[in-house]
Parts: sequence; structure tokens; C-alpha cells
Amino acid sequence: MISFRTQGEETVTFYKGEQDKHQFENKSEWVNESVNLNLGNIDSRIDIPVWVERYKFESNIISDVLSNNKYDKILELGSGPGLMGQMIMEKKPSVDYTFIDQQGAKDIFIKRNYKGRFLVIDLMNSFDTKELDKEYDFIIANDFLEHIYNPSIVIQESYKLLKSDGMMFVSVPNWRMGHTFIYRGLFDYDNFVYFMFTHGFELTTLYESPLKCMSTQKISSETTMPNELINSWNWYMLFKKINN
Repeated sequence: MISFRTQGEETVTFYKGEQDKHQFENKSEWVNESVNLNLGNIDSRIDIPVWVERYKFESNIISDVLSNNKYDKILELGSGPGLMGQMIMEKKPSVDYTFIDQQGAKDIFIKRNYKGRFLVIDLMNSFDTKELDKEYDFIIANDFLEHIYNPSIVIQESYKLLKSDGMMFVSVPNWRMGHTFIYRGLFDYDNFVYFMFTHGFELTTLYESPLKCMSTQKISSETTMPNELINSWNWYMLFKKINN
């Protein structure tokens, strides 16, 4: 494992070779996080203060978007046990919220008596939508797409699931923070914005992370990236659906 320390924050630990043993291939990984991450009696990394604060920050962004657009039907992909969604529902009790992740994450979701609908669907290689409703106002992919083998299929299906004026919130880790990607170059800023555009999504809003990583000069695939995002731990992107 590797550790990377943020400025003024706790050390966050990631798995080397994540693409070879990702959480979606191991239904017990969420359940065993206290062992994997040496958390002692802590049930999951979602209890670590730095993660809780991060989810609070993200939930505030999303709650504002939901309010401003009067969205109330939400789908979160790769949600983990669903802590961020609980924070959103505290602010927006009327929302209809659906989570998708693996069985281990659902076990924690049930154990904590979290609210919402939780579906176990394999998103690693495909996206079977038969258990889902036909249409959603808002779809969330929070630090998720970089871990799956076929993000194109997930985005294509997400486009179909969004209503005509729907939006998608995507968080992409900045490569400078040492995270592991399956298709690293795809998530360079310029490449990812273009990838989303080719799948029918237009970037409308960018948000910085309060967590910071090392600052280095831009690379060739970051020419359109705002300078303030260079040392942002991840890039929060809000996309609107382009209707044909």
C-alpha cells in the first residue's frame, strides 16, 4: 500500500494494483476495511474524520445543485455504504435516493440503518439497468469511474437514464495525488472532458477540493484546465445532458 499526506490532513491510504483487485471484484472488501486499513475498532473508512469532512463538502455541493434545479430523484453509482447520500438526505428529506455498489457496502448500509434504496449491481464491466427506474433527475459518480473496466458503458447507460434536463456530478482524482487508475490518461482533464462530451455531456461547472496535493506544471493533456485545479486533490465536475 502507499500513503499520501494532504496538506494539514490525515494520511489517506490507497491500494497498489487496485485494478487487479478492485472492490467490485471482492464483495467482502468493504466489510474488511477495518483490517485492510488498520482502523482498529472503526467499522469503515467512512468513519475517519478526513473522509467525513470530505463527504460533508461534497454533499453541500450536490444539495445546492438539487435545490437550484428542483431535482428529487437521485442515482449514485459506486456509492460505498452511502454516507454522502445520508448527508444529502438530511438536507433534502424529500429526495428519492438510489445507491448502487457491491454486497459488502450494502451490508454496512443495512447495519447502520441508512435510508434510501440500495441495489447490488456489477458495474465493473457492464451496467444492467433492469432493476432501476426509467428516469432520474441527477446521477452521481464520485471517485468511481476511474476504477471500472468499461466507463464508456456506464456513461452511455447514465445518459439514457437521465431526464432531458438532467445533470451528472462526477468527481475525478487528480493524478498528482497518487491514486490508481485503470485508464490513467483517460482521466487527464482535457481527455475526460472530451470523453464526456462524446457521450453526450457538456461540462457546466467546476469545483475545487478542500484537500490539496503536490503542485506540478500542467501536462499536455491539461491545457484547458483552470490553474487553480493543479493542486486540487480531485476535480468536481457538473455536466448537463446534451439532447439530440
